[in-house]
Amino acid sequence: MTSFDFSPELNRYLEKIQAETGREITFQENTNLGIKGITAAYQYHPQKLIIILNPEYHRAKEDVERSIAHEATHGYILYKMGFCRSKYGEGVPSDYKRDVQIIFTIVEDLVVNKIIADHGFAPFGHEYLPTLRKEIRVAQEGEEAGEAFYHQFTENLHREALLMVSRYIIAWGFLRYYTLKNEEEELIREFTQVFGKYYPDYYQYAAQVVEIIQEKDIFKSDDECRAIQEILRLFKMDANVELVKTNQSQRIPSL
Repeated sequence: MTSFDFSPELNRYLEKIQAETGREITFQENTNLGIKGITAAYQYHPQKLIIILNPEYHRAKEDVERSIAHEATHGYILYKMGFCRSKYGEGVPSDYKRDVQIIFTIVEDLVVNKIIADHGFAPFGHEYLPTLRKEIRVAQEGEEAGEAFYHQFTENLHREALLMVSRYIIAWGFLRYYTLKNEEEELIREFTQVFGKYYPDYYQYAAQVVEIIQEKDIFKSDDECRAIQEILRLFKMDANVELVKTNQSQRIPSL
C-alpha cells in the first residue's frame, strides 16, 4: 500500500477500508491542498482511494495518522456507505469546485470524525483546542479582525466566508455528536457563543446550515445528499454541480 511507517492501529484501519470498499489506498504528495495548513486531503478516483499528503506541514505522528484515517474515511463513506459526490460539466472553474468541496466537507466531516472516533482515533488533533482559544480571542475583537485572521488561510474571499462557517459547524458537531471532557466541551461551546455574538453576518448562515443538518440523519446517504443540496442552494452554489451516488451511478433528484 505504501512505504510510510504507520502504526499497527492505522494499518489495520486502512486495511479494513480497502477490504470493505474493494479499492486500494494510494498516497501522493502535494504542497497545495487548497487551504493553507492542511496536512492531508482525499482525492476522488473511480478505482482507488487517493490520499494526498503535504510534505511541508509537519505535525506529530499521532496527528498525521489521525488525518490519514480521516481522509481514508471520506473514501469509505463514498464507496461503502453510498454517500454522494460532486460531478461537473466541462469548463467549470476550479475555484468553484473547491468551494463546492468545502460544502461537502462541512457535512461529511461530521460523519467522518464520528466514524474514526468510534475506531479509536481522536476526533480532533492536538492543535484544535489551542487554535480555538486563539479564534475566540480574535472573534472578541470583532468581525473585521476575524476576516483578517481567516484570510491567512485563503486569499479567496468567498472561500474565506465558507471556511468561517465551516469552523462553526465543526465545533457545533463536536458538541452535538460526541461525549467530550468537561474542559473540551466548555471551550468548544465558548467558541460557538462568541462566533454567534461577534460574527453576526456569518452566524446567520451557520445557523441555517445547522437547521438543515438537524432536520436529517446525515449518517444515512440519502439524507447526507439532501443536506448538501440544500446547503449548496443556501449559498447559491447549486447551478453548476450535480450530485451522484458513485456506488449506484445514480443522479440525486433535485428537491
